[in-house]
Amino acid sequence: MAVAGAVVFLFALTACGNSGALAKSAILRNVKADAQTRIIAEAEFKRQCTIDQQSFPREADITKDLDNRLGAVGISHLTWKNWHDQLATSPELVKQFADVSKAGCS
Repeated sequence: MAVAGAVVFLFALTACGNSGALAKSAILRNVKADAQTRIIAEAEFKRQCTIDQQSFPREADITKDLDNRLGAVGISHLTWKNWHDQLATSPELVKQFADVSKAGCS
């Protein structure tokens, strides 16, 4: 149940956008969790923990905030978007995200 809750939470708070040149995701099935996907999960969870404390006058500012957070850890928006889309087909990524977020926001 915690894994399903983490995914619902993730999808409810995520701004996908299409940063830059109309980036298109390449959805793969059963992507294996690794060090890079953990970095993405950690950045996404930190964003989710602080997003309600921020105000964005324009929707594009949400994507800009995400891109700044991703850039700080060396991840592109397209890499994040692929990860985000692959949560629907990759149980390992969901489990990893649930593991990253199980401690809750501090």
